[in-house]
Amino acid sequence: MDFLKKAKASLAEVQGDLNKATASLGLGDKKSAPTPTDSSGPEPQSSGSTPINTPATSVAPSTAGAPKAKLPLAIRKNVRDNWESAQPNLEKKISDLLGETWKTDIDPAYLYTFAESGYSKDNPGDMIKSYIEGALNSLEKYVNNYGDEGKSELNTLASSHTITMDVTTKSGITYTGCEIVGGVLRILFVKGALGTNVNDSLDYLSEAINQAGTSSDDTSLDFNARSSIKNDYEPKIDAVKAKWQKILALSTIDIEPNFEHNYAAIAAYTKSGKQSNTYPREWQKSLGRFTLEYFSGFVEIMENKGFGDDEMVQEGFKDAVEKNQVALRIVDRLNKSNGYNECVIENGVLYIQTTAEYWATNVNDPAYELMDIL
Repeated sequence: MDFLKKAKASLAEVQGDLNKATASLGLGDKKSAPTPTDSSGPEPQSSGSTPINTPATSVAPSTAGAPKAKLPLAIRKNVRDNWESAQPNLEKKISDLLGETWKTDIDPAYLYTFAESGYSKDNPGDMIKSYIEGALNSLEKYVNNYGDEGKSELNTLASSHTITMDVTTKSGITYTGCEIVGGVLRILFVKGALGTNVNDSLDYLSEAINQAGTSSDDTSLDFNARSSIKNDYEPKIDAVKAKWQKILALSTIDIEPNFEHNYAAIAAYTKSGKQSNTYPREWQKSLGRFTLEYFSGFVEIMENKGFGDDEMVQEGFKDAVEKNQVALRIVDRLNKSNGYNECVIENGVLYIQTTAEYWATNVNDPAYELMDIL
């Protein structure tokens, strides 16, 4: 019995020692931590270290750093099932077409903030897929029109090889459009028009490339001008040249289009805003065609006037145009007091000339004056 009493006393002593040890280690009951508003304790001291500066974001200040609202489950599912599932295949098709690895970088949650109703609000995944499918179709047309040179131009200017989407306030865009900025090809939409005309966003891709690649001095041929020359002028000028030689009984003749000079003159004129509403729209696209028409129209008039059957007239041409050269140039003003264009002979060269104001107007007319100046 004494033994049992002693054992209980020893156990009580051990239990007391254990409670003391537990308390000293902080393993006993805990109190709630002070709330953030509890200011009873001392203020923490500043470390005095320099704050870390993070890079500036490219997002607009109103949204930069702000947490994005989580999309509703049904919307996330639509994006997953209809856009994200199709994204790799569409990126591959674009990459195969353009000969470089392209990607899409589109933020559905960001776009959803512009969705108002219907397509963009209920089916954003389908909508994004349709935008990229439309872009692919436009890229196919672009490559068919401009070939390897066009692909190279696009890949160079859109150097990140990335397609994205964003809202725009640019004038001239009613529903959708595109631009190349910072090496990125951007599909644009007007606020309130997200999901409208989804197939048309890259319809004016060549203009976006043209704008992205245009030099500031207005003297270098832009992409559209170079393409027009390559497609509309170069394949046909040899046949026109052969016709000049045949009608004038010449073994050779030199045709000088003066593309750079004429381009710079037209660019300066249109930049001034003085052109009329009937002035050739997107004149860069037709530079090659109209240049060809000045030369082809001139020789057709000579043919109709019987130059090919009149040796005396042929000899008169050879005497006057002794360098066997014909050139097209834009001048500040014509020698005659009225008219759209004219022809003059200077230093053995026949010049077909017009002003920037009347570029591409009545291109056949200069030939009617030839007999008067021989």
